[in-house]
Amino acid sequence: MFNDDFFTIALDPFNWDKSSYKFNREEKDMHPYSVVSLPDKTIIVHNVLGIDKKDLKITRKIEKDTVYLVIEGQTKDTFTGKEYSISSTLQVDERQLNIENISCNMKNGLVYIVIPKKQLKRLDNSTTIKITQLD
Repeated sequence: MFNDDFFTIALDPFNWDKSSYKFNREEKDMHPYSVVSLPDKTIIVHNVLGIDKKDLKITRKIEKDTVYLVIEGQTKDTFTGKEYSISSTLQVDERQLNIENISCNMKNGLVYIVIPKKQLKRLDNSTTIKITQLD
C-alpha cells in the first residue's frame, strides 16, 4: 500500500480539500427568494431547485385579514433517492397588490410569481370641497 498524496488522490477522485471549498449552502437557505418591485407589478423569484413542476403547489391563504402566499413541494429524485422539499409562507399586502391576478412561471429551478399592482385612482389637480354648516 502506498502512502503518497498523489496515489491517494488518484485512487479516490473525490478526496479533495473540502475545508478550502465553500458551498454557501447556508446563505442560499437563509435567503431563498428575492422580491423585484416594478412600476406595474411585483415579482417574487423563489428558489425551488430540485422540485418538479408537477410537485410544486402555490396557494393563496387568508388568515385574520392577512393574505399569505404558501409555496410547498416535495420531490424524490429517482436516481439518488434524495428528497427535495420547499415550504415557504410570504405575506402579501393586498392594499397595494392585485392578489386576484397572480401568475407563475418556472425556469431553471426558480419560480417567478408575478403579482400586478393595483392601479391607484388619480385625483384631479384641484377640487373644491363643499363646506357644510354644523347645527
